[in-house]
Amino acid sequence: MKVVVLGAGAMGQITILDLVESAAVKEVLIADLSLERADKLKTQMGSAKVKTVSVDISDVAALAKAISGYETVINCAPYYFNLKVMEAALQAGCHYLDLGGLFHTTRKQMELHKQFLAKGLLAVLGMGAAPGMTNVMAAAAAAELESVEAIDIYAASVDLVSHNHPFLPPYALDTILDEYFLEPIAYENGEFIAYPPLSGEAVLEYPEPVGKASSFLTLHSEVATLPLSYADKGVKRVTYRLGLPEAFHERCKFLVELGFGATELMDIDGQQIKPRKVLAKMIEKHPVPQADPDDCEVIRVDVSGQKNGRPALIRLETTVFSDKKWKVSCGALDTGVPPSIVAQMIGAGTISQRGVLAPEVCVPPQAFFNELAKRGMIMRMITDEALAGSGKKTANGKAMALSL
Repeated sequence: MKVVVLGAGAMGQITILDLVESAAVKEVLIADLSLERADKLKTQMGSAKVKTVSVDISDVAALAKAISGYETVINCAPYYFNLKVMEAALQAGCHYLDLGGLFHTTRKQMELHKQFLAKGLLAVLGMGAAPGMTNVMAAAAAAELESVEAIDIYAASVDLVSHNHPFLPPYALDTILDEYFLEPIAYENGEFIAYPPLSGEAVLEYPEPVGKASSFLTLHSEVATLPLSYADKGVKRVTYRLGLPEAFHERCKFLVELGFGATELMDIDGQQIKPRKVLAKMIEKHPVPQADPDDCEVIRVDVSGQKNGRPALIRLETTVFSDKKWKVSCGALDTGVPPSIVAQMIGAGTISQRGVLAPEVCVPPQAFFNELAKRGMIMRMITDEALAGSGKKTANGKAMALSL
């Protein structure tokens, strides 16, 4: 199979690494606006499978031409390019995956379902860690229940490296700022409800080394798709809460409250500038620490409902550590690897559905978790009995590992 990866940034690099290591993948095209950046990454990969091209992904016609002849395009560029890349994929006849559309863009992308279906193509929306892994976790838990009452998703992390960088984003700055700046949306009692930014903050207990972490409601793509996917099971609540390392969280909250999350032009001495762009430039002035990553992220999905006529809670959880072989952070690992796995599933025919679909609809959980386990990401299913041992009052159940 031949795959295109759009974007030679932190997440795209991991996707490319994983694809290159697969015998089933014969060619990987790195498409980036900067040919220099793409070629540098190609050199780092040291594989004859890797090709490069310079392309402006906002130019749909040029992008369609560049990716024509490839089976699948994995979009690791910022989410606000998603619709243009999908249009290019339709023109080029490529399957499509991305890392999420931050709710509103995802809903617009879903409108292209009939077009992808008509061309016999599949577009999987949000196939990173969160969204992506979280959606498949929700699917695995929901399959254990007769009805679904609520799906509550959590992601929390800790950085164990000490560095003197004043503000080092763990992933795309625009995405982080939007998560802090834009109104989060939760699904409650059949309605999508917008809340003020940073609402619903609570201190939760996660496995070590994350431990206690403050987690708050934030805008995410899972809330756009899961209520639709599990409407027939009666779902009444879907939420997503984010918990970034405490020091980073406090600084990000301060900067956003100060106004650096804004994208509107501001007049300063006759110059029209965007506060967010100023912040990005200020961050660029500080060199990135060279120490190997040493961080950890816990991804948790709690699905509650009815089983055997009784209330039940199913928890899917994984603890992801930085990768020592690739020397990459946990966030880059668990975001970059899933789209590679699913692209290979599409190529192998393991996933045969077509149209624009959410991961919970088309990705087979056990096969997906088995592939994650091969890369050191072990998924656990914890049912009521084990949760009750921590003081939570629930029905009977048992703890089990989904992947060995």
